[in-house]
Amino acid sequence: MTEKNPLERRTVLKFLMAAPVFLSMPVLSSCSSRATEPRLDIASGEEGGMYFEFAQLLSSALATEGIAVQSSALKTQASAQNLGLLVQGGAHLALALADTVAEFRSENKEHSGIRALGRVYQNYFHCIVRAGSGIRSLADFPGRIIGTGAAGSGTWVTGQRILQVAGLKVHSQPPEERKLGYTAGLHALSQGRIDALFLFGGMPVRPLTQLAQKLDLNLLDISKVLPQLRDAYPGLYDRVVIPGNTYPGIPGVDTIGVSNLLMARADLPDRTAKAIVLLLATKAQQLVPESSAGIQHLTPETLISTAGQPLHPGARAAYLELHG
Repeated sequence: MTEKNPLERRTVLKFLMAAPVFLSMPVLSSCSSRATEPRLDIASGEEGGMYFEFAQLLSSALATEGIAVQSSALKTQASAQNLGLLVQGGAHLALALADTVAEFRSENKEHSGIRALGRVYQNYFHCIVRAGSGIRSLADFPGRIIGTGAAGSGTWVTGQRILQVAGLKVHSQPPEERKLGYTAGLHALSQGRIDALFLFGGMPVRPLTQLAQKLDLNLLDISKVLPQLRDAYPGLYDRVVIPGNTYPGIPGVDTIGVSNLLMARADLPDRTAKAIVLLLATKAQQLVPESSAGIQHLTPETLISTAGQPLHPGARAAYLELHG
């Protein structure tokens, strides 16, 4: 057996030791990595989005690998709804942005028993305007109409924070906000009913690609508010890049990124949680949607970066097995 890189092993173990722990970790042998649940449904996102596509691939793999007898990807309005479904028993797994998870846990102490299985992908904040709109930055937002994401969605949560730190919430002429999911939002933008649209998603967002083939669009660089966001909400936000021509004819921009986490309830059996993490780590290439190949990456090293959210004990055991 090849010796693990000592630096890599120390880094992973340090990360594991630093991660918050709310339940004791049982001793699990490698032969316990496979477990069969009657059903594992995944609360994901809107149809056409990268996370719904990922959830479809994951649900298929859960059944194929014998981890669940049945599994399906649930269409939702994303993060907050997903977490609600998870704690209420309407889903067994949920995809959610790290900042939305942190806010959900702080505002719902009675539902603090949710745990991270891993960071599955990076989310990219898109601020979309029509070319020729005259909007070049957040400074041009006063008096404009913007789509801020479906109520409670990850887009809405992060967008509200961006507007706040940019001073637009207290501006003498604040922008008019409309809570639109990205499908409805893109339609409203195409019809000229809104001037700008916030959209937080895995890259690329297929409906945005389709709209960019019909209309001249631009993405705004909103990374200038990143220092204020980091001061207000440490450990959650990164500077990321949407490369040029990710969407037809749209130049690349710097923007804000947040980790997307796969969450579970604390009462998910440890063997099942471990089996899911090992599946993510060993079948990564099969779980990247075709539209995101070469853009999004799922690796054992990035899986463990859960933005300070506590790991499920079964997930901790899986990472120790992978890196120990």
